[in-house]
Amino acid sequence: MIESIILGLLQGLAEFLPISSSGHLVLGHELLNMNEAGMFFDIMLHAGTLLSIFVVFRKKIVDIIVGCVKRDPTQLKEAGYIVLASIPTAMIGLGFKDALESLFTNPRAVCAALLVTGCLLFASQWGKTGSKHPDNDGVKMNWWRALITGVVQGIACIPGISRSGSTISGMIFLGVNRKYAGEFSFLMSIPAVGGAALLDCIKWFKCQSPAYVAESLEHTQKCADAGSFTPELLVGMLVSFVFGIIALKWLMNFVQKGKFHYFSYYLWVAGILGLIFIK
Repeated sequence: MIESIILGLLQGLAEFLPISSSGHLVLGHELLNMNEAGMFFDIMLHAGTLLSIFVVFRKKIVDIIVGCVKRDPTQLKEAGYIVLASIPTAMIGLGFKDALESLFTNPRAVCAALLVTGCLLFASQWGKTGSKHPDNDGVKMNWWRALITGVVQGIACIPGISRSGSTISGMIFLGVNRKYAGEFSFLMSIPAVGGAALLDCIKWFKCQSPAYVAESLEHTQKCADAGSFTPELLVGMLVSFVFGIIALKWLMNFVQKGKFHYFSYYLWVAGILGLIFIK
């Protein structure tokens, strides 16, 4: 139960704060000597954080859906940007799937990636709409900015590279309004995180078939940690949901006030300590 709470807490906070949830889960397993959560547990943790996005940005999401139904040009364009940003993310995530998954077994590489994220966040204050340029209201999103942001989100599949940190920083460098950058980062995460969870769901359902598991040694190994429903799973999901809401509201406040780069100090400390203590 304690492990479920810790993993849910890490997922809920680190998924949205610019400190990399995947990186922290890798380090959590390594430093706390925790067992792997299991495929089904991972799915439910991501479901909890997805729900928190729908809660915090419910008005924005409803406006986009209703606007698309009514063929409102502004909302159709907004939905189009989210779809456009999702294309390069999916291509990178699926195209380099094996290479990316191998990094989850390399905690020192994760620590190095945390240092890179810290540098990116720190540098964002000099971006076109960073805290060093408080009077710049920024420009609107367009198709090529959406594509670039999608590429950045795809690169953030590397554990230790924060998805929210890199995409928001990228939009700040591109001159996008800070508040909008925060909102768009989390809206574009819905298809990315939801898509990854869906693929895991399909894989989990396959693992429930004895014939599939027995088909090859590779399938047996992949399904070894599939997991199943437990009360601890619900606790982890609830914790990730609650702390996801807290993290979202907290981060949006930091972004709007131009204090986004403050998280870089934590990332540098975490990355350096990890490289020192993890062998």
